[in-house]
Amino acid sequence: MATVLIDLDGTLIPLNAWRPVFAELCEEIAREAGVRPEDVWRRARQRNLEQMRALDWRAFDWQRIFTEVARELGLSRAPDVGEALQRHLHAFTLNEGAAEALARLREMGHRVEIATNGHAVYQLPVIRRLGLDRLVDGVRTSDMYQCPKTCPQYFENADAIVGDNPIFDVYFPRRFGLITVFYGEWERSSAVHGQRMAIDLTETVPHAVVKALREVPDAVERLLPRRSTARSL
Repeated sequence: MATVLIDLDGTLIPLNAWRPVFAELCEEIAREAGVRPEDVWRRARQRNLEQMRALDWRAFDWQRIFTEVARELGLSRAPDVGEALQRHLHAFTLNEGAAEALARLREMGHRVEIATNGHAVYQLPVIRRLGLDRLVDGVRTSDMYQCPKTCPQYFENADAIVGDNPIFDVYFPRRFGLITVFYGEWERSSAVHGQRMAIDLTETVPHAVVKALREVPDAVERLLPRRSTARSL
């Protein structure tokens, strides 16, 4: 039996699922501060990006980020991220084939854990709302380890990882010997994320690329025998 990690945002669920939540937060702050919502989001996204580049797990603490932005704009507080999330949870959906892929991996005898950079306070409500808690054996979040998917303790006892982010689901996991299965368009995504994070990905490739989640179990099964040599690849 192997332990297979699988990403949440952009893999099991659409990457833009959180967009309505962030839009509501930006609109409320903008209304009170007398600025445009896009100005609020620009400030929040810049903080998020700066902290991601520093490999800081607090890059995904959206309450902290929006509170800092609100104070910068002269407000005493920011809207509650968790409350905004609850108002939009009903619209969250799974990507096609997500539930089937998780079920099949477990049927094959593997331990399956969700591995997300998001914090538990935000991600667990989504996981429960979509019934993912009944389809996996565990959840790993960046606040659990006080590091994003960039440190050895995050990947401890894991054999493979599936995800859509070239940095967090391929570059760093490969450094710690995991089999990596990338979901999406590798060439385009690696160029965008490499530039965004200021990390050279020209010599980094995933062990496999899949375009549909239904392909994940077969890819994992095919690659797992290479686990013992992955650290040297």
